[in-house]
Amino acid sequence: MKAYYYFLFRIYELYKDKMKESDRMALSSTIAVSTTIISVNLITVYIAANYFGLISIVTNKSLIIIFMVIIGFINFYFFIRRREYLNFNFKKDRKGGILIVAFIILTFALTFSVVQINRTRIFKERKDDVCKASRKESLEGKIRKWFE
Repeated sequence: MKAYYYFLFRIYELYKDKMKESDRMALSSTIAVSTTIISVNLITVYIAANYFGLISIVTNKSLIIIFMVIIGFINFYFFIRRREYLNFNFKKDRKGGILIVAFIILTFALTFSVVQINRTRIFKERKDDVCKASRKESLEGKIRKWFE
C-alpha cells in the first residue's frame, strides 16, 4: 500500500510543482492519472483471462467507460480523498522517479503485448470459422454439373 501512496504522491507533486496547478487541480489530475493506470492494469488482466478462456470478452465500450468511472470513484473515496499519501513524508528522489516511469512504461508495454496476443488469437479463430463455414454453391457450379 505504501508503494501506491508513493505513486499518488509523485503524481500529485508533479502536477503541483512542475505544472504549477492549484491544489484542487493537482488533486483532479492525480485522480485521473491514477485511475487510468489502475484501469489499464485491470483491463490487461481481463484480456489475459479472456485469452485463456476464463471469461468472455465484452465488446460494449460503454461498459468499459462505466467500469473506469467506478474505479475512479473507488480510487478517490478510499485512497485520494483523505490525502494520506501526503502524510508519509515521502521525498522526491531520482530513484523513485525512475521506478514510477518504469512502472508506467511496463504497464503500457504489457498491455499492448497482451492485446496483440489476444488479437492474433481472435483473428485466427475468425479465419478458421470462415474457412469451415459451408459455402453456397454458385450458379456457375450448378450449370457445370448439368453438362458433366
